[in-house]
Amino acid sequence: MSSAALDALKTQAFVDANGKIVDQFRNDPDRLSHMSLDVCGLYVDVSKQAWSKPGFDRAVELFEQSGLVEAREKMWTGKEINVSEGRAVLHVALRDSDAENARLRGPEITADVKSARDAMRDYAGAIRSGTITGATGKPFKTIIHIGIGGSDLGPRLVFQGLSPLTPKIDVRFVANVDGSELALALAGLDPAETLVIAVSKTFTTQETLANFLAARDWLIKGLGEDAAKKHLAAVSAAPDKTGAYGIAPDRVFGFKDWVGGRYSLWSAVSLSIIIALGFDVYERLLDGARQMDQHFLTAPFSKNAPILLAAAQVYNRIGHDRPSRAVIPYVHRLRRLAAFLQQLEMESNGKRTSPTGELLATKTCPVVFGDEGTNAQHAFFQMLHQSEDVVPLELIAVQKNAEASDDMQKKLLSNVIAQGEAFMVGKSLETSVAECKALGFDDARTAQIAPQKVCPGNKPSTTVLISELTPETLGALLALYEHKTFAEGIVMGLNSFDQWGVELGKTLASGVLKDFTAATVADHDPSTTALINRVK
Repeated sequence: MSSAALDALKTQAFVDANGKIVDQFRNDPDRLSHMSLDVCGLYVDVSKQAWSKPGFDRAVELFEQSGLVEAREKMWTGKEINVSEGRAVLHVALRDSDAENARLRGPEITADVKSARDAMRDYAGAIRSGTITGATGKPFKTIIHIGIGGSDLGPRLVFQGLSPLTPKIDVRFVANVDGSELALALAGLDPAETLVIAVSKTFTTQETLANFLAARDWLIKGLGEDAAKKHLAAVSAAPDKTGAYGIAPDRVFGFKDWVGGRYSLWSAVSLSIIIALGFDVYERLLDGARQMDQHFLTAPFSKNAPILLAAAQVYNRIGHDRPSRAVIPYVHRLRRLAAFLQQLEMESNGKRTSPTGELLATKTCPVVFGDEGTNAQHAFFQMLHQSEDVVPLELIAVQKNAEASDDMQKKLLSNVIAQGEAFMVGKSLETSVAECKALGFDDARTAQIAPQKVCPGNKPSTTVLISELTPETLGALLALYEHKTFAEGIVMGLNSFDQWGVELGKTLASGVLKDFTAATVADHDPSTTALINRVK
């Protein structure tokens, strides 16, 4: 990043720290129009962030001077931008048209994307129509989707977001190697009506393989070994490994290594939801993401939704050293959004070195946490309102919900709107004293209670209001966050597409697993050794 632009951001953030957000609206009558926009069925409002207009401008300039335009072009055209792993990053190709793939990325990429789409469409259609059935001739009623990380979070979020109230084909997701999750997923199911799909990029993921083998054993117990094979499918970028697990080659759906795990929901990783929801829903999801792609490509940075969200995060993290951010979807169907973003953002940008190995000049990704509203209001909002710590928020809501009565929806929306206001304006001591007096408290009681009711306010938030939750708006929302994450990585000078930290725990876990059955435990610290011996 430009050191001059970074210094300018920090200087302005220091100045802004002495001001109040509510005063910025008085200082700049056009603030809302500068800091909000409608795009792809989403209304994005960053006007309640703590920046002044100059602070907003400095944050946007940081992106303009970061080399993001050039990096974006390299990603779009399939250049090798994941330099540590020697790969292109082309999840955008998965939702682009054949014509655009041919123009931008060449015939090989075009053919890969088209053949994968066609194979998924045909297989999903055959299952939905009953042309493909289980071994006994019964149609499939339930899919057990087994994966973890990017092989689970995106498809799970999309299915929860878009599934009908009474799905023709249900999907139950299994990620945790804790056997209870698989046991709960299989409870009450008929093996003759169940399809098991294992999703693993490498087909070596310990948790996924353990769950898959257990699910396969359940099928074999109920149907016999030969019949069980008709109930197995896989999604993997390593199809050479799937045959060893009894999965027929025509039931293996691949994707390429230029699709990162946390960006893979646009690929065959979403086979389960394509079967359950229909290929038309998947195409509409891609279309919404494609619309956001084009916005990210063409809109000026000051009116570019991914840049606005990224600029707010960089301003808070680098300008004010705020180490966390809360994401609160006031949408039950998007209750897993915070978990999805934890992987997308923290795995992508939770790093400390550049692609060439130098320590970075700034702190990088904040801790992302959250839960669905209004539940979160009755859990951790107390801390957010009254703690001395400032935790920026993103408040996400759906304007129109056909599943809710008008009265319930208005109550929900009144909460999300009021919370954004409450975090900004707070409650002063004077207001608290007046409330106590109105309740008839004497001076002593007022002196005791009034300070406890004070909320300092001036706490920043962003609001994203979705017109209606559809495949198109959900696709746009997820692409919005993907591009936000990419843009932040470029500004901070890191590679958003590798995950070396994830590998350390996997490697050590393999060693500990061997220790459980070894005659002698390998050399560990005393605490680790004691824990291994207790398990043994």
